[in-house]
Amino acid sequence: MLWAEHVARNTAGSRDDVFAEVRRHFSDAEVVELTGVCGLFAQSNRFQDSLKLPIEPPHEVDKIRTSVRVDPVRLKAYVKRLVDTWPAEFPSPAGCVTPRGPATMPPGRDGTLAPRVPLPDPETATEDAGWFLREARRLLGAVPNWVRLWAHVPHLGKLLLPLPLALTHDGVGAALPAALRAMALLATSRVNAAPYSLAHHRAMARAAGLSAEHRAALESGAVAASPAFGPRERAAVAWAEHVARNTAKERDDVFEELHTHFDDTAIVELTAICTVACKMDRIHNALRLPMEGSAEFAALHRSERIDPDRLRNYLRSVVDAWPATMD
Repeated sequence: MLWAEHVARNTAGSRDDVFAEVRRHFSDAEVVELTGVCGLFAQSNRFQDSLKLPIEPPHEVDKIRTSVRVDPVRLKAYVKRLVDTWPAEFPSPAGCVTPRGPATMPPGRDGTLAPRVPLPDPETATEDAGWFLREARRLLGAVPNWVRLWAHVPHLGKLLLPLPLALTHDGVGAALPAALRAMALLATSRVNAAPYSLAHHRAMARAAGLSAEHRAALESGAVAASPAFGPRERAAVAWAEHVARNTAKERDDVFEELHTHFDDTAIVELTAICTVACKMDRIHNALRLPMEGSAEFAALHRSERIDPDRLRNYLRSVVDAWPATMD
């Protein structure tokens, strides 16, 4: 419980004493799963609170909370329906910017702290983990360290992977332009002081065409004073920062300004982008995720677009390799 509290507060990365006590009682896979659960609730709490989501009527809650177990057959059927109903074409986001070419490796994070949990090697991983890492490489072109982390619990990792990918890339349904998504990601991870995420978000921002002036203002928190940003962009960044701090629910003024520039669909997507980033930032910070090597990093950021056929094929492979039992 103490570890969960520090992950939620985004202070777990600096608490070696708390991690040492957790490590006495839990395996690598359990530590990753526990941290992931805490990060997930950092995401869902911010999403629900920021948009002031009402609670369902008691009889509806009772239907949802009948068991702590999910039927793996029903989950498999859901993923299969995703594949079977895959659209022939996704709508393009408005105002997309042409990619600027492969990213270069950014400067490494300060210090040389090792990751708190070893990262499975795709070449030597166990059967299920190896399958997950191979499929991730086929989908992404390389295996980022955050994916390697989830290879400790591959049946969770394979279901986790598609959402952040769809939210941060063009091609599979995102409505917001890539440049605006990149602004929200940089603003969120700056608030969360998340060096691993910031490095990747910088590369996304370059690929989306954000200028050095834009990136510098976003990373310094000086967007409100920068002439490089228009009112629409400032509203989106201000919302992202308040979602990251979990103060958006209290700021009707910030939401009202946001709503003058964005419709409901865009607000839901923008909030989802920020809250998923909050989840990832807390997990990466808590477990001290290191950067990838230069070649791997560059392969991950050749474009801000993901091929929808590759994502559909990934989901189809998840269904085809569904285990007979999850126990």
